[in-house]
Amino acid sequence: MSKKQKRPSISKETILKLWALAAGRCEFLGCNKPLWRDGLTWQEANLAHIAHIIAASPDGPRGNKELSKKLAKDFSNLILVCLEHHKLIDTKKYEKKYTVDLLRGYKETHERRVHIQTSTKEEMKTTILIFKAKIGDRMVDIPYVHTVEAIAPRFPANEKAITLDYTNFDTSTKKEYWQQLNSQIKRDIELHFKKPCSITHLSIFAIGPIPLLMYLGKCIGNIIPADLYQRHRDTQNWTWKADKGNRQFRYIIKSHSTNCRSKKITLVLSLSGKIHPQEIEKIVSHGTPYYEVTIKNPSPLFLNSRDKLVQFQRVYRGLITKIRQRHGAECQINLFPAVPAPIAVSCGKELLPKVDPVISVYDRVDDKQGFKYALKLN
Repeated sequence: MSKKQKRPSISKETILKLWALAAGRCEFLGCNKPLWRDGLTWQEANLAHIAHIIAASPDGPRGNKELSKKLAKDFSNLILVCLEHHKLIDTKKYEKKYTVDLLRGYKETHERRVHIQTSTKEEMKTTILIFKAKIGDRMVDIPYVHTVEAIAPRFPANEKAITLDYTNFDTSTKKEYWQQLNSQIKRDIELHFKKPCSITHLSIFAIGPIPLLMYLGKCIGNIIPADLYQRHRDTQNWTWKADKGNRQFRYIIKSHSTNCRSKKITLVLSLSGKIHPQEIEKIVSHGTPYYEVTIKNPSPLFLNSRDKLVQFQRVYRGLITKIRQRHGAECQINLFPAVPAPIAVSCGKELLPKVDPVISVYDRVDDKQGFKYALKLN
């Protein structure tokens, strides 16, 4: 805006509407800062700035000879932001970075999210649970803003998620690593879910070694209703995709040498990758009853919809029941998984305490070392 031009007067009605639809928070994507109080001192004050998407002056950022004057006081052209982001988007040298379409998208996304959260009923609240542990030496992260986007139309019951962060645990000594994490996960879950528990629904976002994800699911159980989410490699977010075309999708169950007298059972889950029989033969005895759940083309990208996860839960629960009926409740299952994170958590959640067979989980170390024993689920 030109310094000589007087700033246009925006009506009180428009300001009120802007505050209401933005829920009094900065609409710059990823900020969401409250604008009615200072974040450090918690003192209440009006810290909001009303920025123009198309500048009120043709000479200003994103200015336009025809539209600047016409939209100077129009609600659709105004965005509620904090001081920092007002300065940023109104700096002339960043004009090409913060385009009209981009800022309109920020405004639309923020106001749509506020609308969804304020129009839902109390029973649509969910507690977000974030679980993260290093995969090998690779650090992982799950941004909170991504979880909020993924759970819509549900909304967070609390401003902060339950975060179980085990990325500081030493992964170099595997045996001690599994033992330490087992104990720690169990303690942390008992702490957050101690009775009486006020949590009525969970939204679970998890990244980590598959055995730990399975143990997490076992500790949580299936008493509290829960939704599981998958980080999608192609979009880099956690939002489930539409279930288009999944009616033709099927899980394939294979079984070999199902000797009913044997109490040692092999269960293979070849979903995010193919597990070959020779990898298993190094660990289990020849002729051991062998069950496998797989798909036509195992791939890390296959789990793109919630419907496929629900299908797996039905197939897995049915297979565990079948194994127990065929081989007896005292049989023991050696589980070799190549699965996405939500399916790993489901494997633990679907277990029935004091009913299902003991399950020992093996972790695939690398091509050279193959699978190594990690932990018992139950």
